[in-house]
Amino acid sequence: MFLPVLLVRDMGIWGWIVFAVPNVVGAAAMGWVLARPGQSERMVRDHIAACAAFSAVTIAFHVFFLLWFVPRLVGLPAAAVSFALVAIYLLLTISRGKYDLPVAVLVWAFSLAMFGLFAAHGGRAMVSPIRASSLGPAWLAPVCIFGFLLCPYLDLTFHRARQALGSTEARVAFGLGFGVCFFSMIVFSLCYAATLWPLLGADWREHLRPALGAIIAAHVIVQAAFTLSAHTRSFVSAEVKRPAILIVLILAQVALFLGLGANLLPRYHGLDAGEVIYRLFMAFYGLIFPAYVWLCIVPGRDGRSGVTPGKVRAMVLGVLVAAPMFWMGFIENRMAWLAPGLLVVLLSRFTVPREVLLPLPSGEGRGEGELPAPPRADPTSIAISPHPNPLPEGEGVKR
Repeated sequence: MFLPVLLVRDMGIWGWIVFAVPNVVGAAAMGWVLARPGQSERMVRDHIAACAAFSAVTIAFHVFFLLWFVPRLVGLPAAAVSFALVAIYLLLTISRGKYDLPVAVLVWAFSLAMFGLFAAHGGRAMVSPIRASSLGPAWLAPVCIFGFLLCPYLDLTFHRARQALGSTEARVAFGLGFGVCFFSMIVFSLCYAATLWPLLGADWREHLRPALGAIIAAHVIVQAAFTLSAHTRSFVSAEVKRPAILIVLILAQVALFLGLGANLLPRYHGLDAGEVIYRLFMAFYGLIFPAYVWLCIVPGRDGRSGVTPGKVRAMVLGVLVAAPMFWMGFIENRMAWLAPGLLVVLLSRFTVPREVLLPLPSGEGRGEGELPAPPRADPTSIAISPHPNPLPEGEGVKR
């Protein structure tokens, strides 16, 4: 609910559009794409490490944001109390998933109430002026489409919802959930963007509006608390090993210190230090996670999906080559660099060795009746010999 603030500030209404449309469509489409029974369960089982990493980063991301930006809205003491309340809520709800639906309804209703209060206190939507010739939204749109269409398939909370519903129910729930409920929150983000983006400047204290800041902070804290609870519970209930839980705790601790320290670090090329860290977090959702889905979940040239050493190598190489280009686009504000960066990731799947598959009788092979074809021998490499299968003298073949 904060990325639209940055995009509206930098690109006007088109920044919000290229964020909102792929986000809503990509999330809602999961209810249609994973239509067959058991499909979601198999995907989580086959890619549990990546799904766990997605939740771990998301948890750390929310912890960072709560400690970085919320203090600017309501002050550090109030933010610290809010963070403590969020932690208590997590402890109380970590094993109580049966109340998710009523709590989600209450959270959404609360945010709608904050939306109404915001409007009643004079909050209104404004967009920064943008030159008609600016191509920033055009460079950004493919990256948003790539990230928002693919990231949902690593989200354990999305999978949990999908697995609790039938095919028809899933289409309705994902369609209404993201097309109506979630979309209304994105509209709220468009309205408060002009209130928040001045708080990223060096003179942010002069632009603070306490009443509006408190309203937005309440909305953000409640939404973040519910999101953290859902991801934490999904992560713990998934089949992850204990060291993974320890890694999440360490990441959350690092994110906490990053959030507190971001307000003390110097600015970088005019950007608030916290905004730089925020944008680096977004690289997981715009580059790393969708690259994994593109290479390891979307079927490759052989028509199969799954994690193989070749795909992992292709992903790592593609991300390493594309990362500096994404830095130039999102940190240095040279948006044209996003195009070659995304192209590198898209083409990296062609560096994966292609397997030739042979049909096997049903029930044999690698789970779907297929095996890679054995390598063919080069006839020119076979030595011509009167004894093609020589044996030691005195020995023969036992029959």
